Amino acid sequence: MSCVIASVLLLGGLLQLSRSLQWNPFPADSSYAETEFPLGSSDPAPGGEGSPLRLMIYSDPSDAEGLRVKGNLAEALELAKLAWDEIAAEDIAALPPDPWQVLVLTGQKNEAIDPVLLKRYVENGGRLAVMTRFYAPALNELFGMAQNRGFLQGAVQGMTMVKPLFPGYPDLPSTNNMFSNSMLDVTLLPASRVYLTAGGVPLLWTHGYGSGRVVYWNSTTGVQKTGRGLLVHSLGLAAESMVTAQAGIRTLEIDDFPSPAPQATNPLVRQEYGLSTLEFYERIWWADMARFAGKYGWKYTGLMIGNYQNRTTPPLPPLTGEGPSQTIRFFGPRLLKLGGELGLHGYNHQSLVTPDEPLPPSLNYVPWPDRGAMAEGLTRLAELAHSYFPDHDLRTYVPPSNVMGREGKEAIEAAVPSVNIIASLYFAGSEEAGPLEQEFGPDPDNARFYDYPRISSGYWLDEEEQFFQTDAIANFGLVNHFVHPDDVLDAKRSQGRGWSFLSSKFEEWMAHLTGSYPYLQPLTVRDSVKKLILYQNSRIETRYTADRITIRAQEAPLPSVYTLRLPVGKQPELPAEQGTVISWEPASGLWRIEAVQPALEITLKDGEDAP
Repeated sequence: MSCVIASVLLLGGLLQLSRSLQWNPFPADSSYAETEFPLGSSDPAPGGEGSPLRLMIYSDPSDAEGLRVKGNLAEALELAKLAWDEIAAEDIAALPPDPWQVLVLTGQKNEAIDPVLLKRYVENGGRLAVMTRFYAPALNELFGMAQNRGFLQGAVQGMTMVKPLFPGYPDLPSTNNMFSNSMLDVTLLPASRVYLTAGGVPLLWTHGYGSGRVVYWNSTTGVQKTGRGLLVHSLGLAAESMVTAQAGIRTLEIDDFPSPAPQATNPLVRQEYGLSTLEFYERIWWADMARFAGKYGWKYTGLMIGNYQNRTTPPLPPLTGEGPSQTIRFFGPRLLKLGGELGLHGYNHQSLVTPDEPLPPSLNYVPWPDRGAMAEGLTRLAELAHSYFPDHDLRTYVPPSNVMGREGKEAIEAAVPSVNIIASLYFAGSEEAGPLEQEFGPDPDNARFYDYPRISSGYWLDEEEQFFQTDAIANFGLVNHFVHPDDVLDAKRSQGRGWSFLSSKFEEWMAHLTGSYPYLQPLTVRDSVKKLILYQNSRIETRYTADRITIRAQEAPLPSVYTLRLPVGKQPELPAEQGTVISWEPASGLWRIEAVQPALEITLKDGEDAP
């Protein structure tokens, strides 16, 4: 009889605990169904019909900054599926003027180019793009300058969109140092058309000269990742028309999730909701996140963490009996049920570096003694994940504080070989050793990993986050956003605002994103990487004439999305069975093409606003 009573009491206790935590004590189906992306290929375009876009880049070999601008531009062009070639100074004289051929100057050292030759090239119909300002009074008229008073004293900050090149860019006030330019003090000729200014000074403009056209950047920030999209689309102002490709992807990572919930009561949460931290996460925060997923289609990627201790020396205790078990068993099945995926953040929040590898002192982190210790910690975390989700392969890893070394990558390969994606930062903001800055593509240290960095972060995006996110969309059509659940708990990160305010700002951002860029497909990180690799491996051939553009794609994901820049007043038409055309930025002649076939025949007509 006593055994029966004990069993009843034990069962009652378990049921009470289950109700208080609202989790099912039995693992849900943890298998993951990968998204499939149909591919399309077309026959090549008939030979001799139209001209390809040719971007001919000149950089003086001794111009270090010019070479950096070239490297940054090259990365941007590759992401946009635009080909380019280098050209030497001595070969420019033989460059034939062509409305779909742009001579691109990246640096300040251009003395090797004859200015008379440059003027004649544009006057006869050539197209020129100057990506870095340089002082050359003999070329003032060519560049559209009525007066050139030399360099302004001090750096000029901020950016104002006079004629937006792409929808969604916010203006940056002069107090914002995201772009800090050395600029020429110029007055432009009346025929010059200004697109961007900084501090009231023309920053980007076009100028017609003879039968040709010049695009001029009065700027020294062409080296920055944060402006790649603007660089790409400014080239479209030089060419008669230009098509770029869009990957069409959006991703939302939830870092430190699931993780052990803080036991202490948080004053912000207590004041707003009268709940404990765990109760807030379960009843309020997750309820909103689940609602956002349903309304806006998100497929979250959660990055698990085992504990927040600083122990890095083996033997490391197993995690299966600790606090994270509760939160993983509550949140994990719910995240997977929404179509999400689980990835890894760490055994703890100590970055995967050894004592010989760089680790910013400001983090106060404890390095791992060696690769084996890192592998042991990763194994412990993988054991925890697999104990509850045995059929869920772990693919994605986010380094704590975005710091890790080569040894850490080797440890991941040894301990959790299913992981093949590392997601750190797209722009670290510093050239010093510290955060891991990545490009989208194979990892340079270990090619078995694909790097998929985050672009923006936070529940409440400031003007910089909005700008950088928009610029990446403009460049190649991808959003990878990142939040921490505990951003809500930190007065500094939340700016002292409660979840009601932050969640409303978060939803405003989601509504803007889906309203302005409805073609961005919501995916988990693993599916985003799958689609992005297909996009990067696809081949796109575009040919141009004055009244027609043809696009031929090979092994391209369908549907496909392109941007199309035309002279203002030109109207593109596309057969309905091939896709749709949407007007995007009429002031700068930007259109969006959503294609359902790999072969497109675009006819150009004169619209109502044609000059």
